[in-house]
Amino acid sequence: MTRFRTNSSSIGSFFLVFVLILFFTLFLGQGLGRFYLGNITRELSAENLQRKVISSRESNLSRELSPKMKVLRLKQVDYYTILVATLKEQDIALQVGNELGQKGLPVIVTGEGPYQILLGFVNNQETLIDLAKKIKVGAKEAEVKKDCLNKVAFKFTAEDTYAAEKIAPFLGEISLCLEKGLLLYQSIGVKEEKLVPLKPKFFELADSLDNIAKEGLEICKGNNDETGRLLGFLAELCSEWAQSLRLVGKEWTDLALLKSQQQGLVLLEEYHRYIKTTN
Repeated sequence: MTRFRTNSSSIGSFFLVFVLILFFTLFLGQGLGRFYLGNITRELSAENLQRKVISSRESNLSRELSPKMKVLRLKQVDYYTILVATLKEQDIALQVGNELGQKGLPVIVTGEGPYQILLGFVNNQETLIDLAKKIKVGAKEAEVKKDCLNKVAFKFTAEDTYAAEKIAPFLGEISLCLEKGLLLYQSIGVKEEKLVPLKPKFFELADSLDNIAKEGLEICKGNNDETGRLLGFLAELCSEWAQSLRLVGKEWTDLALLKSQQQGLVLLEEYHRYIKTTN
């Protein structure tokens, strides 16, 4: 059997060299690790800072590009009407509205779907309850609905002097007339004692509406865009409501009163529709 002998001094020298190499490697690795880690941390911090600066600049730029808006907030006033029906098809809604009109119920049909058929325009719900119970479309009974004048606000850019100096005052005057109308519309019947002292007020409100109608036509004169058309339409509705108010004062009948409320409600609906276009 052959045996191979090992040299003990050579092993010791090799072990010492190995330990020195290992120590140097660990020391160098720690140093380089800290160096690279420090650089990476600084790079990430710089990158995050740069991102924040860019984000801040973009946010500031966005605010600079967004136009400053002004809002005309007018007095909100509750009112009540009878919701006769709500229909998806405009043609059907108009047909039902026409049938109700022939029965002596001057309703309106809203201009946007779902199409609501509405009757009456008063400042309290009690006066509408009995009439609502008598009206049915199909199997569904009509109901009293509460709504609010000036539930939407007119908005315009700060630089729009035409809106600030012309349109806003015009809308404010319409709002005031609608509010006064609700003070008169306490009932759907002229036999109510509380209405009798208010009879002259119907003529006074009619005069105010005629003046507003003239102002509206002056405002939209020469303005052939969509805004001018809508303002002109509101002016015409003011004039039509004025005529119906005078008719109430002259005839003093329930039907004349309901027709007058119908005209006031039409103006209110179109007034709100116009304001919504600015939101």
